Amino acid sequence: MARFANDCYHVLRAPTGSKAAILRDLVIPPSGRRMGFRIACFNRRALGHLYREIFVRQDYYFRTDSKTPYVLDCGANLGVASLYFKWLYPGSRVKAFEPDPNTFRLLRKNVVDNGLDIETYNFALWDEDSEEVNFFVDSRNPGSALMSVQKSRLGGDCIKVSAKRLSAFIDEPVDFLKIDVEGSESRILRDLVETKKIALVRQMVVEYHHRIGQQKSCLAEFLVMLEQAGFEYQVRAAIYPVTSRDVFQDVLISAYQQKGIS
Repeated sequence: MARFANDCYHVLRAPTGSKAAILRDLVIPPSGRRMGFRIACFNRRALGHLYREIFVRQDYYFRTDSKTPYVLDCGANLGVASLYFKWLYPGSRVKAFEPDPNTFRLLRKNVVDNGLDIETYNFALWDEDSEEVNFFVDSRNPGSALMSVQKSRLGGDCIKVSAKRLSAFIDEPVDFLKIDVEGSESRILRDLVETKKIALVRQMVVEYHHRIGQQKSCLAEFLVMLEQAGFEYQVRAAIYPVTSRDVFQDVLISAYQQKGIS
């Protein structure tokens, strides 16, 4: 943590004109390693974006007293967030879920190459078990962060993937749940609520996709599910101008239980 904080400190203290070069050195150092991990990727620019989001901004930072926190990484992509969790808490028990077969292969490679005990699963998360659901990928941009069961999110090529309920993987307290599934977050949360497994989740960060595919606004429904399950939350969202209409918006929601799990 000290080394990382020092790197970020120097970026913030650098003259404006040199920040980009310093940040580039942090994202893609000559050694080919990022934060001590070797990461295989489809696109270095996309990897740089993930690095800034996860390691620099630390969108998924959480506190726990456990030396072996149980963490679920839903929408793992290359596994950068999973690596971050192992960097943050080396004893953490991480399960990573990624539906796209090609991206999953790199996820597995990144786990194996770094010698990490992360369990990986190649299927989509849904509110029911299914042998086949439509999943949209971009063959010209493999590993895209926009891959989704929602055709409107990416378009591209339709492949078939299997799907399972996240609730099947929760039989003990979950110290941290990360959900970034490009439009399936409401289905996943609804499954957790209906199976009452939501009571075992201590804290989570969800990337909520507001007005995805120009759908009618339903953020209130999502927040009500959290509130009724006993969660408090903080919300980060930005759009300019704020008077914009009929546009898609990423909303980051950090939710946490006020009372500990007995």
